[in-house]
Amino acid sequence: MGLQNLSKEGLSSLLDKFQGKKLLVIGDLIVSRFVEVAARKLSREAPVPAGDYIGETFLPGGASNLAREVSSLGASVSVIGLIGDDEYGRWLTGELDRNGISHSGVLLDSARPTSLRTWIMVNGFHNLRIDREDRRDAKYEMTRSFLKAAEPIIGEVDGVVLSDYDRGVVTSGLISGVVSAARAAGRIVVAQPKMRHYLDFSGVTYVKSNLQEATNATGMSIVNETSLRNMGINLISRLDCKSILITRGEEGLTLFEKENVTNFPPLGGKKNMFSKVGVRDAMTGVFSLAVASGGNVYEATCLSNVAGAVRSDLQRNATLSVPELSRQVEEMGDFLQRIAQAPVRR
Repeated sequence: MGLQNLSKEGLSSLLDKFQGKKLLVIGDLIVSRFVEVAARKLSREAPVPAGDYIGETFLPGGASNLAREVSSLGASVSVIGLIGDDEYGRWLTGELDRNGISHSGVLLDSARPTSLRTWIMVNGFHNLRIDREDRRDAKYEMTRSFLKAAEPIIGEVDGVVLSDYDRGVVTSGLISGVVSAARAAGRIVVAQPKMRHYLDFSGVTYVKSNLQEATNATGMSIVNETSLRNMGINLISRLDCKSILITRGEEGLTLFEKENVTNFPPLGGKKNMFSKVGVRDAMTGVFSLAVASGGNVYEATCLSNVAGAVRSDLQRNATLSVPELSRQVEEMGDFLQRIAQAPVRR
């Protein structure tokens, strides 16, 4: 089944298959803290706003946010990652419990803190982000513990997601170990790489990335569609994967395969829907769930695009739902007709 067979009916049918699918999410667990401030005046000490504290909220971030989004769509999710021996780690495991996410593979390292991102929101606008974390790669012994926790789970799930935020969990050793175990079990691996280990994701099934990360990994400047095509071909050869999906902001998404390059327009017109908090995780989660449910890469890309459009319009504490994704599919208009594919070799 190829690009020519894409249909709204097929996409809706695939969404129905999400229920009960099993995914293993491995990656960097982060706590996102949002501090709300109402600006009152300019400070006398410096040209910055002075304001009143309104309140704060906590949300799972990184791989734990991806797991939360997938769980909200009816999937059964297990998480492997790292937390510190602190209040934020305890809060996060409690939140995973509340969302029905298995976390027996979440390990504790008392030598490093739970990754915490604090967003300062002034009058509803993002003013500052403060990160408290240890970004060094996890020690070899910890990586071995991750793999020991992952190997028995991999054989029981429909797919594995590696969610890298350069916070130390996803290392070259972890990647190669997960890929080997997944191949032995006949399972797909979807990778969401960041910067440091991008080129270590060799042998995964699918890669979902953004343009900045891809250009940094290859060192190639993108000046036109030809240079974009060359970058994608370079990456798919080096990573030896089935396909690479690159998000390009208001330019939509580009899917690279060994034989074809396919451009998917953005949904809802030109808007930068990929920079909002949580959109990256939602898109990767839905792509992963789609291929784990038997969808092909074109269907998975379409639904990932749908997830980005839906998630960008939700409040940050909300999660995706199948009915919302289904409504967006029905409102796609001529989106499917505007998908353009060209062969790699002409």
